[in-house]
Amino acid sequence: MVSEAEIKEKVQAHREAKDTKETVDTTIVANEDLENLKKLQADMDNLVVVFGQLSIQELAIEKQKLNLTNELDKLKDREVKLAKELSDKYGQGSLDLETGKFTTTN
Repeated sequence: MVSEAEIKEKVQAHREAKDTKETVDTTIVANEDLENLKKLQADMDNLVVVFGQLSIQELAIEKQKLNLTNELDKLKDREVKLAKELSDKYGQGSLDLETGKFTTTN
């Protein structure tokens, strides 16, 4: 069985090896390049926000479209009902909405 001391020793050796591997040369990126990268990232972030807003607007439009479709269905039902009532009351014909005159058709 592996002792706790051996485990600690291996972990410490791994950390030291990792630390030596991470010792690499670093270079400072030119300000112009850094600013270009930051601008690109900001532009991408803004675009993501706009896409999110657009998706929310699309959902709102779909909901409004559904509501309007339901209202249209209700209006059509009222139209059919009223047409039947008027037909039963006055018979077949046409109505002038301006004068209120009903002309029967034979």
